Amino acid sequence: MPKPSIPQESNTLGPLETQINTLSGLVEKGRARSRFPARFEAEFVNHRLNQVLNQDLRIIAAGLIVFLVFGWADFYFGGSRSAFMVSARMLLTGGLFIALFFIPRSRLRYQGYPLLVVGIYTCMLLLCWNITQIKVPLAYFYHSGMIPMQVFALLALRSNYRAMLACSFLMLFTYVIFVVMLPPVDSPDEIDRMAYAILPFYLLFWLTLIAMGGYLSFIIESGSRTDFVKNRLLALEAERLQYLGRKLQQLSVTDRLTGLFNRRYVEERLTDEWRRCSRSQEPLSVLMLDVDSFKLYNDFYGHQQGDVCLKSVATRMADFCRRPGDVCARFGGEEFLILLPETHKDKACELAQDICNAVAAMALPHSQSEHGVVTVSMGVATYVPDPATGYESLLREADVALYRAKDRGRNQVCCEGAGGQI
Repeated sequence: MPKPSIPQESNTLGPLETQINTLSGLVEKGRARSRFPARFEAEFVNHRLNQVLNQDLRIIAAGLIVFLVFGWADFYFGGSRSAFMVSARMLLTGGLFIALFFIPRSRLRYQGYPLLVVGIYTCMLLLCWNITQIKVPLAYFYHSGMIPMQVFALLALRSNYRAMLACSFLMLFTYVIFVVMLPPVDSPDEIDRMAYAILPFYLLFWLTLIAMGGYLSFIIESGSRTDFVKNRLLALEAERLQYLGRKLQQLSVTDRLTGLFNRRYVEERLTDEWRRCSRSQEPLSVLMLDVDSFKLYNDFYGHQQGDVCLKSVATRMADFCRRPGDVCARFGGEEFLILLPETHKDKACELAQDICNAVAAMALPHSQSEHGVVTVSMGVATYVPDPATGYESLLREADVALYRAKDRGRNQVCCEGAGGQI
């Protein structure tokens, strides 16, 4: 864990804000009832399809069962053609049941509403075909069957008024064309004359039913769209709050200049690791690092370049914190600290020497240093924690070692210390 991981605002918060602003604008302008921008429209369509698959499949299945039960009329009115008519109804219903089972489990599920329109329209065509198979006036019973088909279309397509209107008008226009193309009755009786007389009113009733159903379907879809926008807004707001909470928590433990953890965080981790290693009796190592002659560097190159220097050293140092439990932190000023749980002294000293060499190898110019480049001094301390004491003794030992390294000429590592090291 060399650095805290903070998502970039432009990659996380920016898109969230854009979505929230877009949806809020839809609500404020009253456009939440109409089609959304492409991205949100696709999400809404998918959301609506899931509702169909989870709820409306029962309605569709019930409608197919009712359609099949009305096959008794084929027996009653069909005469010599009854067996053929019932077989056609059963084949169509069986095929639609199979489609109802497989389509939601296939890619065709995304074409749910067009396929539902096709299914309803096919059932209506079967009723038209039945009319041609039965002698007048018994065929008029099947004319009245168009209204239940229209009611089923209203129920099944209630959450998509465009699909509902398309299906309804398609059935109505097909029926009108079908009636016009029916051969006239040679010797119309009273029932035939009455049927032709009420046909305009029948069509007017059908149109009224479509208009009422279209309005109700529009209200239902508009309400569904509004609820979708509001729920999406709530989800996005919650996501934004979670992101800001995570960012705030990360910023509270992050050094703003270097991007490493700060002193507060490393002290919390020291407490946790001290307790954990004291239970397991594993060694805990600390590397304390200080940039050599940094005050002279700042005075000569300026504070802005001094910040660049610290960031460069921090980045190079963090490259050596490879394990998940390793912690690299800025401890204060030009001083850094690396916490290495379950690390023995020889490994810690070896890592410290690698870091010292790597910083010198960057060859950052430092004309005020005897080495000519930016270097660091490092002190190493390793303890098997004692549960009766705290980590302060470990830090003091590392600090003593660090100043010994400086006294010996800088640009080096000191692993010597008092008792308790291993």
